Amino acid sequence: MKINAMIIDQYKDGGGPMSSYSAGEKTAPLIIRLAEILDKLEPQRDDNLHTIWVKARRPTFRQYYDRHYGWEEPYIEASKGILKTAKEEYDAYYPLPKVWYRLSIKHFTKKPNEEFYALFLDNICVFTINDCNKNRILDAADLLEWAIEEAKKFVDAVQNGAYKKIILNRIPYIYRRGVIKRSDLWEAYPQSKTEFFKPYKKSEIKKFIKYFNAGNSGNALLPEMTARAFYEACAVAYNALGIHHDTATYYYEEADAERKRYNEAEQTPKEMYYSIADGRDDGLKNVPMDDPAAFEEWIRDEGPYYEFNGSHPWEIIPSFSTSFSMHLYPEKSENAGWCFGLSGNSDIRAPEAIAAANALYEAGYPVVVFGMDKIISRIEGTDYVSVVPITEYTFFRECINLPEGDDGLAVANKTVWEFAEYRLKDKSESNL
Repeated sequence: MKINAMIIDQYKDGGGPMSSYSAGEKTAPLIIRLAEILDKLEPQRDDNLHTIWVKARRPTFRQYYDRHYGWEEPYIEASKGILKTAKEEYDAYYPLPKVWYRLSIKHFTKKPNEEFYALFLDNICVFTINDCNKNRILDAADLLEWAIEEAKKFVDAVQNGAYKKIILNRIPYIYRRGVIKRSDLWEAYPQSKTEFFKPYKKSEIKKFIKYFNAGNSGNALLPEMTARAFYEACAVAYNALGIHHDTATYYYEEADAERKRYNEAEQTPKEMYYSIADGRDDGLKNVPMDDPAAFEEWIRDEGPYYEFNGSHPWEIIPSFSTSFSMHLYPEKSENAGWCFGLSGNSDIRAPEAIAAANALYEAGYPVVVFGMDKIISRIEGTDYVSVVPITEYTFFRECINLPEGDDGLAVANKTVWEFAEYRLKDKSESNL
């Protein structure tokens, strides 16, 4: 089978920062040859990185079916249901006759007489030469022969001064990368505004701007900070968000005296914290509840109660990445008072951060919201949204793929597309 986008995607899917291939003896010389071709261009980074645009034809539907479904139901025996499912997937993955990729290669001397090479497809490392990691060895002459031919075309276009006209301007919008002002996105694609504001409550936004737009902590600073004050602040946030976990806490059982203090509540603030938070608390659970000196000693990673076990005590609502978690930090100001710093300004966490911040403020706590400007600019539509190729995942809401049809065209027309400038190396610098 001649090289096509499906085969290229199989190589790409096998790559990654910890899972790239070491080039086999047939592939390594071709990677070096590819680097020699692209070395005719000025590098785009100090590590001699070159990134160009290349294209490949999509597979036929039969090729796609045989690869992904043929083992289950041979094509000639396939039911209408399987064929329908396969066709929908095929059209989603390969909507156009040509698929475009960003092909990158870099090389540099790691130690005397040893040159390191790395080949990337859409920023995914696929092959290396002289990597210190013990990667799987693979030969891919078909991939490299295609890459070399595409690289020659690209360099020739740069040399002729026609690369923008005959290559970059022909790249379909769905494979491009750019930015669009959020208000322009909302105007071009009103549904995006509706979807954006679904997790938000107008009343919470109005209060948030009123309470925090000045950028200060609002309420008077606390004269001291204790473990109890921290747990109770966490409970305010949890209750405001309606988060309650009935699962067992992280090896913590509440004392009877504490339970009585909170009127036999189903969960005390401390229990709520240990059933919801990350749990790697560095010994916080052992700090006496009402001893400000012990808490301040512990927060400096000192004293008998500090015990390192991951350093995530402030991650009060965890997620798959700390970038999308919510954190509540006790902060001691220069004025010898304490406040709480709340973080959670990612696109998917901001609605909860707004509600939690409002609740803490209304409960009398001094709160500083980290990334306040980012949250406000997003709500007002004055920030910029990244538009990424359809090959990139956009679950985290920080970026978008172009919508389909006329909506996509309307968004594309307001997007500022990002393309590098390409120039030939000065002949005195070229090794060729």
